[in-house]
Amino acid sequence: MKKTNIFILLTGALAVVLFLAAGWISISSGNSAAEARIRAAVAATLAAQPAQTAQATPTVYAPATLLPLDGLFCEYGFCIGHPQEISLVDAATIRNPAAPSARSYGILFGFTPTLFIQVIWTGSAPSFDYAATQRFILEEKDQLSGQVQIELKERLTVYSQALSATASDTLPAGLVAVWQCGSRDFGWKVYTPRPEMGLPLLEQALQRFRCE
Repeated sequence: MKKTNIFILLTGALAVVLFLAAGWISISSGNSAAEARIRAAVAATLAAQPAQTAQATPTVYAPATLLPLDGLFCEYGFCIGHPQEISLVDAATIRNPAAPSARSYGILFGFTPTLFIQVIWTGSAPSFDYAATQRFILEEKDQLSGQVQIELKERLTVYSQALSATASDTLPAGLVAVWQCGSRDFGWKVYTPRPEMGLPLLEQALQRFRCE
């Protein structure tokens, strides 16, 4: 009889323990699910909140251009005018794009079917020799004609002279001009269909010429 009572008591106690354990598991699972829902809600709430607006980065504006760029070449420490239908190209980059001209020496050229323009520059000698700079820009078959004209243009002493060109049948005439600016000598040459076209083109180049 006592054994039966003890068995009944143990069985009842075990049932209570199992019931409590099941309840704890249920509560624990419920708590875990609730915590997961809470974390998800918090994350969603934080994501919905507007982020702090970053301080605006100041816009950097390019300085105002003092000269209109149409018909103007500016690089290598100087600027020179040219017809708008022509773009002056660095001749050195045609041969080797990785080795452009430099401030101390270079050659530009530009052309259309009815016009060819070339510009050169090099370091100045102790005394300016216009004839030497002429030879530097002239082709072997270029033939000088007439007298050298010497004019003062915007504080530049410009030596110009007509020439006959044989490089193209459609461009038989031309003009060459040289001057000194700063520590460099500049040469300019044009081939044209008619002789009278050269001087206005030289005026156009010199009107916008600047050097550092």
